[in-house]
Amino acid sequence: MGIIDHFEEEYLDVSSSRATVRELLELFVGAIGFVVAASALAYYLLGGTVALAVAAILAVIFAITLVSQAYWALTGREDYRQ
Repeated sequence: MGIIDHFEEEYLDVSSSRATVRELLELFVGAIGFVVAASALAYYLLGGTVALAVAAILAVIFAITLVSQAYWALTGREDYRQ
């Protein structure tokens, strides 16, 4: 089994299982930490306006990610088991 096959197998294993509330909470806390750190770095390097834009863009991206993960946690991913 090659490295790509191994990654594909692991991805399918993770994607096909339902996320738990703990995993969703970890994703949420990690997203907040990442947005705060990225915004602070952008503020330090580029100023307040850019930091606000970075925070807004990342917040939208992580919100979409969280909503999709919550949806798949509720419905499951049986389409990957084919």
